Amino acid sequence: MKSKSNIRIVDIARMAEVSIGTVDRVLHNRGHVSEEKRERVEKVLKEINYEPNMVARFLASKRTYTFAAIVPFYTKGSYWELACEGINRASAEMRKFNINVEYFHFDQYDRNSFQESAKALLNSKFDGVVIATLFEGPVITLSKQLDEMEIPYIYIDSDIPGQNHLAYFGGNSFVSGTIAAKLLTGAIGQDSDIFFTHVKFKHTEVSVQMKTREMGFMDYLNTIKYKGTIHHIEIDPDDHTQSLNQLTALLEKNQNLIGGIVFNSRIYELINLLNKINNKLKTNIMLIGHDAIEGNVDALKNGQIMFLLSQRPDLQGYDAVKALGNYFLFKQTPNKENYMPIDILLKENVDYYNNYKL
Repeated sequence: MKSKSNIRIVDIARMAEVSIGTVDRVLHNRGHVSEEKRERVEKVLKEINYEPNMVARFLASKRTYTFAAIVPFYTKGSYWELACEGINRASAEMRKFNINVEYFHFDQYDRNSFQESAKALLNSKFDGVVIATLFEGPVITLSKQLDEMEIPYIYIDSDIPGQNHLAYFGGNSFVSGTIAAKLLTGAIGQDSDIFFTHVKFKHTEVSVQMKTREMGFMDYLNTIKYKGTIHHIEIDPDDHTQSLNQLTALLEKNQNLIGGIVFNSRIYELINLLNKINNKLKTNIMLIGHDAIEGNVDALKNGQIMFLLSQRPDLQGYDAVKALGNYFLFKQTPNKENYMPIDILLKENVDYYNNYKL
């Protein structure tokens, strides 16, 4: 007998001693088949564990699907460019199945911008949605509206527990914060000071991911009974005066090692600030950042950053679109939580990291 994976409708007809048309009608539940013949066909199907070619059946149906992706605007070399590259790659692969993806971009520092994009999305018709979860409240509002419309949606970047999303693809932000704290205190000790850097923009939003990473970081410090002092420095990219004075004063008071961390992907803004400080003051700084984007990788390779933690944003976007496609095409429900690897990058291994783009 042929391999089960190679059995054709004509083979099933022969084994059941019925016509090809009878097998076709049974497979597609079209009726006009006697009970006796149906039982013979179904007996054969059960014996060979027959699974129809779902791809061929879908292509024959001519059904089309349109997904929406609500994600931030991005600049070249940024975190969200990588995420959108993954979405685009998955979209290109799914196009043969008549699946298309339409973007709704928003300003990642402005929740009003997100809400406007969400409103535009809801005024259109989509089969599924990929949501970048930067703003917890507005994301939950959009999620509940999609629930009412019975439209499945997938989160990327950060998870928001307690919602009805089909799945989450991204890093475990709490664990990422824990790892960052473990690496940093391992380098500077449990008594040295640490400064958290927040990059200021016209809006003061702090993303879900940043909040959760900081929670994980502080949880680890509490676990090890950290004895140093935490300082907070805010950087205005358009005016370094205040933050430069703050950081200079902090470094002048600390003759020992001092650690610094940025909880989003913009540690390169801290590097720009440090480049304005006297080199003698910078010799004891140990920095940890997030995400293998171009500016961060440059700083890692020249020794200004000790570690980068990365969570593969391109794979998040890719997997989210593929999961939606498989959900509609093949009725495959993804796991609720799909955590990306948390990659620890050093200057010695960053060139081998598959997210790094020249």
